[in-house]
Amino acid sequence: MSMTEPLVKHAYETEKKAASSYTDGLKLIRGQGLRYTKVEEVVGRIAVDTVIHKHLMEAILNAQKDLEKLAGEGPVEEVREIKLSPEQRALVKRFAEMHLDIERDMIETYQKMSEKMTHPLFKGLAEAIVENEREHHRLLAELIARYKE
Repeated sequence: MSMTEPLVKHAYETEKKAASSYTDGLKLIRGQGLRYTKVEEVVGRIAVDTVIHKHLMEAILNAQKDLEKLAGEGPVEEVREIKLSPEQRALVKRFAEMHLDIERDMIETYQKMSEKMTHPLFKGLAEAIVENEREHHRLLAELIARYKE
């Protein structure tokens, strides 16, 4: 279990309750003749953001479960450099080249998403992922350069 998992679980549960409360409140406000008013606009905006927060926290919880299977308790503390055989070098290079194309596509896709997103949370998330994908691209390019024939 990651150190942040209890916090993320708490945030998820709180956002889940809040989303339900805001949704119910919005129905009540509309039922009381406050449709198309500043009150509805403000509560509606908060309701939308809260629903987004709930889903993001749920996604983080699911991602943390997958990460535990991949990396255990966290990132590798020490990366060792070892001498690779010509076959291993070729394998690493081919693997990195194949994934370089995927990362290039993802950079382009998330960039387009960030340009089209209207909600600030989605836009900011897409922009952050673009930077993360650029880092992946850079790291793969380093592997290719290091392990070329």
